[in-house]
Amino acid sequence: MPNKILTSEGWEKRVRSKLGVPDAYLPDEDIRQSDVIDIAEATIIKMVPGYENLTGDDKVFLEAAVVCECAALLCLSMPARLPNKETGPHESHSIYTDWNKTKADLEAERNRYIGMISTVSILDIPHFTVT
Repeated sequence: MPNKILTSEGWEKRVRSKLGVPDAYLPDEDIRQSDVIDIAEATIIKMVPGYENLTGDDKVFLEAAVVCECAALLCLSMPARLPNKETGPHESHSIYTDWNKTKADLEAERNRYIGMISTVSILDIPHFTVT
């Protein structure tokens, strides 16, 4: 199914950049899976009525929200994709990323972008975090 919002060439790189991982760990094919891009776009479309008519800055915010949503969906699989330890000839160190925190941060960023769209009334999505 063709994308409805992220239609420009290379949109997968935007998602990868948002997560800060190279394509060796997150290939384009994995980002293009329907349970990532299609779900992300459908989620944003439900939040932004009339998305197809947006132009200018509103379209930029809409695309940024979809990128954040894709990245948030992929956070669940990132611990299995990335190594936990990096070892070299003279050193070894642990690589730890709290992907649950990253997911929450991406969802907050997504909500901020949606709230910046002029046709969307203030987005108030309650969410809970454990500290």
